[in-house]
Amino acid sequence: MIDRPRSAGTKKVRPGGATPASPEDITNAPVPQMTLFICGPFGAGKSTVTRIVTDELSGRGHEVCTILLDEIGHELLSSDEKLRDILAGAFGEQILDKSGQIDRRALAAAGFADAASRTALNAITHPLILTRAVRELAEHATADFCVFEAPLPFSTLECTPGYGSEYLRQAREHGAVITVAAPRQLRLQRVRDKGFADDDARARMAAQPGEDAYLSCADYRLDNEDDLDALHQAVSDLVDRLCR
Repeated sequence: MIDRPRSAGTKKVRPGGATPASPEDITNAPVPQMTLFICGPFGAGKSTVTRIVTDELSGRGHEVCTILLDEIGHELLSSDEKLRDILAGAFGEQILDKSGQIDRRALAAAGFADAASRTALNAITHPLILTRAVRELAEHATADFCVFEAPLPFSTLECTPGYGSEYLRQAREHGAVITVAAPRQLRLQRVRDKGFADDDARARMAAQPGEDAYLSCADYRLDNEDDLDALHQAVSDLVDRLCR
């Protein structure tokens, strides 16, 4: 099902190791012709929707780039030594594995333990992740479509400290926010099926805003509670609208 709550050749961007650009570097950067922000809570099916949207658009002859915030976050955790030191200082050496690298599950357990820990984790990681993502979005502004997958509501993206918030708002004016929604129990079952322990899955869900926060800033809503064929059809119908 597609709902619009309010009026209104594929290139996958791999996280890079370059130093993020400064605010001045993006002041006059072009905004993509069309940016699709695909947002939704844990287990809703954002990644599946991102893949289908990308395949649909590229299959119609459009150049598409994809930017995945989770992948950027994973790359920074594994490669950014300064970030590693800051996180270890904030949450303790228990978040490191035997080789001294960040153990993502241990970090999640510590970072999602309570509200204060979640706030600290988000304050440390979100600005760095968005800084990298916004730079990559600007670098690929010539693509016909940029697909920007995020586990956060757009309202959080545009208000995160650091440079890029105004650029994201401009990109949204030339694009759309698509919220992927699904009932909580179905989302919980999906992430269990992926191998997450029940307490870990519940902690991750509790760390995210409620569904209303995602829907309140959505241009389109995709309900993902049926089978994959139904989702494919809903996404295809949405792409038809976007390509008119």
